[in-house]
Amino acid sequence: MGSMAKDPIPSQKDTTSAAAETRTNGSGSAGGGNGSNDNVGNSSNSAAGVSRPLIDVTKAPSVPMYLREAWQRREFAIVVPLQDLRAKNMDTVLGQLWHLVNPAMLVGVYFLIFGVILDTRRGVDNFLGFLLVGIVLFHLIQRIAQDASSCVARHIGLIRSIQFPRILLPVSAVNGQAIAFLPALMITLVTLIFTGERPSPRWLVLPVVLVALLFFNFGVGLLLARVGSSIRDLQQLLPHLLRLVLYASGVIFNVDTFISSEVWRKLFALNPVYDVITCARWCLLGLPVDPWVVVGLAAWAVLLPLIAFAIFYRNEKRFDL
Repeated sequence: MGSMAKDPIPSQKDTTSAAAETRTNGSGSAGGGNGSNDNVGNSSNSAAGVSRPLIDVTKAPSVPMYLREAWQRREFAIVVPLQDLRAKNMDTVLGQLWHLVNPAMLVGVYFLIFGVILDTRRGVDNFLGFLLVGIVLFHLIQRIAQDASSCVARHIGLIRSIQFPRILLPVSAVNGQAIAFLPALMITLVTLIFTGERPSPRWLVLPVVLVALLFFNFGVGLLLARVGSSIRDLQQLLPHLLRLVLYASGVIFNVDTFISSEVWRKLFALNPVYDVITCARWCLLGLPVDPWVVVGLAAWAVLLPLIAFAIFYRNEKRFDL
């Protein structure tokens, strides 16, 4: 049996003989193989002539190409926030109802403190509706700011493994909170009717205000995503900054009642949160609005997204670090 078995590993002698035979055959067919070699060379050159140049993946694409690629992957900015909303609060009793309960509890607390105890309702007939509009809109801005500031850190593994437009991350944060805002908006409109407000032609202007708010939130999301990717402490500072914005935006008090200086009122128009909330209160409650507030809202809705996109686009490659 041992003599019939063939050794699978060739001996050194066999290997040397095979190599010598190969060299002999190669030298013998050298003359006739020139034409074959020439054909192979021509074929290789022709293949090299039609081959495409290498693409530098580290080079930033042009803005139109970048936006085109982001639009082609737009499903990411819709599917991911929807899944996050379904997964959020799943282990709680109320589940998705917390998207409605949280702003309702905030309205109740602020109404008790500022409307009943401190009596800041002066100059406002429907103070509950006044608070409701301000709190619901501010809660949307707050949630978008918090989500966008941490969106890069939450998806750092995805960023390092897949090449895709990073702008989809803050856009997903804005889309997710905007979707969660819709039920709260419906409850707000119904509650305003129960508090004595009646729909009027001004209500038809509310979608324009909400679109301006969406563009503003888009700019906020881009800026905070960029800053939050470099300064992780921003997530600790942001709640305190947002609380300062709350008190500086007339969310829980009427600025026209407590501030008599015309100069200070015009300075309030520089605050985009105040602009959004004041225009929304004009639509739903019929409260007066200064023309400077409308101009301020339009300016923020147009300029902030453009500036934020330029900053985000220029620094996108740094997110991979």
